[in-house]
Amino acid sequence: MTEALPGTAAGMARAVARREVSPVDLVAAALARLERWEPVTNAFSVAEPEDALDLARAAERALAEGVTPGPLHGVPVAVKDLFDVRGWETTGCCRAYEGSIARADAALVTRLRSAGAIVVGKTNQHELACGATNVVSACGPTRNPWDPARITGGSSGGSGAAVATGVVPIALGTDTGGSIRIPSSYCGCLGLKPTTGRLPTEGMMPLAPSLDCPGPMTGTVEDLALAWAVLAGRDASGLEPKAPARVGVLGGWFARARADELAAVRAAAEAFAAAGAELVELPGEGIEDVFEVWRTLAWAEFADHHRGLLERTELLGERTAMALRFGAGRTPEQRAAARARAAEIRGWFLERLSGVDVLLAPTTPTPAPPAEADEVEVAPGVGVDVHRGGPAWCTEPVNLSGLPALAMPAGPSEEGLPLSVQLVGPEDGEPLLLAWARFLEEADPRFRAARPGPPPGPAGSDASGELGPDQRTET
Repeated sequence: MTEALPGTAAGMARAVARREVSPVDLVAAALARLERWEPVTNAFSVAEPEDALDLARAAERALAEGVTPGPLHGVPVAVKDLFDVRGWETTGCCRAYEGSIARADAALVTRLRSAGAIVVGKTNQHELACGATNVVSACGPTRNPWDPARITGGSSGGSGAAVATGVVPIALGTDTGGSIRIPSSYCGCLGLKPTTGRLPTEGMMPLAPSLDCPGPMTGTVEDLALAWAVLAGRDASGLEPKAPARVGVLGGWFARARADELAAVRAAAEAFAAAGAELVELPGEGIEDVFEVWRTLAWAEFADHHRGLLERTELLGERTAMALRFGAGRTPEQRAAARARAAEIRGWFLERLSGVDVLLAPTTPTPAPPAEADEVEVAPGVGVDVHRGGPAWCTEPVNLSGLPALAMPAGPSEEGLPLSVQLVGPEDGEPLLLAWARFLEEADPRFRAARPGPPPGPAGSDASGELGPDQRTET
C-alpha cells in the first residue's frame, strides 16, 4: 500500500485535495511504517494509533461534506516531546515529568492541526533537550536508521529518524544549539532553524528561552517550505529555485571538520558559482569562546525553568544533572557578561553577511558517530568531544547570532552515511534560504534526501534510496 501513496507532504496534500487518496490511507500507512521502523530506531516516545485513525476518519468525512481542505489536510506528522498535545504526556523524555498531561495543544501544534495535519505521535529526544546525542532519554536511546550502532544526534533525534525513514513527511523539532540541524545532518533530512523569536513557543517546554527555536524537519525543500508557511502563517506558493549573487564560505572555526564534510560545502559553493554566484572566502576566527558563552546562557536559563529538579537529580541523567547544577551556579555578573559577548558574536555574523547573501558551512564536523564514541576525529590527531559540544561545533555559534539556518543533505560519506551542508541567511531570510536550498536540490542529486532501509519486514514493504520524481514533485 505504501508504494502507491505519495512520499511527500506536498504530494499527499495534493492527492487528498483531488480525492485521489484518503487521509485514512495516509495515516494507516504512516502507522504501518512506524510499526516496522520503531524496533530499529526507537524514534517515538508516544504513539496513539487509534486517536490518529479517528482524526483521519474525521478528515475524510469533512471532505465528503465539502469542506475546503487545508494545506496539510490528512497529512500525518509528528512532534518532539517538548510540545504539548492535548491529553498526552509532555515529559521531555525525562522521568521527573512522567504523568504530566497537557491540557491544551502547543501553539504550533494548533497551527498544524488547523492546516489539517494529523499528529500520529511524539518523538523521542535527548532528555529535556539537554544534549546532542539522543542517547540519554527516559525512553531509551534513539538509533540512526542508516546504522543503528550510530547516534541520530539531538536533541530532536526522534524527529530526524521519523522523517528520514518516511514514517512522517514532517516533524517538529526545536533548536537551541543545533538540535534540529544536527539530527538532520546525521539522519539525512532537511531542517530549518528559524530566526530567533519568529515562531511561537507557547506550550513548548523550554531549554533556554532566549535561544530556543522551534522549526520543521522534512525530506524535501518543497515540504520544508510548506511546513514553514503553515507554522509561520505565510503563503506557501511561489517557491522558485534561485542562486544567491554572493556566497560566503566560512573558514577558521567552521573548517574544523572532516574532509568529506568540507568537500560537501565546496560542492554547494561550486553549484552556486556555476549559476553565476561570486564566491567569497571568509575568515572564521574570533569566536573561540562560543561554547563557554553558550553554556553560560543556556544552562543558566535551563536552571531557571527546572530549578525544582535540583532536589531530584536522581531522576536525571548524569550530564543533565551536571548542566542543571552548572546553570544554577551562574552569577548575575557571569550571565550579563555572556549576554554581552553573545551580542558581539551576533555582530561577528552580521559583519560577514554584510557583503554576501548567504554563509556556507558544514552542519556537523563529521557524519553520525558511533553510539559508544566519546570523541570523533575530524583530522589526523584532531578530535571533537561527542558529549561536550562536538556535534554542535558549527551550529551553536549560529544560535548565538539569532539568524536563520537551514541544514540539507549533501551526499553520502565513504561509509554510506549522510553528509550535510548548512546555509545561514539574514534575519527573516527564511524564504531566501528555501529558494537557495531548492536550487541546490535541483542542481545536483547529492543535495537530495535519500531513504535508508528497508527495515526488517515483508519484502518490498518500504521504499529506500533517493526520493524519486513521483515522490518529490507530484503535481
